[in-house]
Amino acid sequence: MKNTDADKAVTADELRQFIEQYESLEAEKQDIAEQMKDVMAEAKGRGYDTKVIKRIIAIRKRDRDDVAEEDAMLDLYKQALEMVR
Repeated sequence: MKNTDADKAVTADELRQFIEQYESLEAEKQDIAEQMKDVMAEAKGRGYDTKVIKRIIAIRKRDRDDVAEEDAMLDLYKQALEMVR
């Protein structure tokens, strides 16, 4: 199959579309990141610990069984080290 100038032009247009679409998504991603930062700033301003909020968000993303298993192991290790009151 021969690559003609027309084929290259179509390929260039298609490539340009992919790049522009990706750049658009990058801009949206930056906007969303800024909005997320604003939410955390508002929560902090109302007295919430944002470090704990972020930890809860991370836990909520995980499988419940995995979280329960990890919590059980953490409790076991704390007991072994006499860290539990």
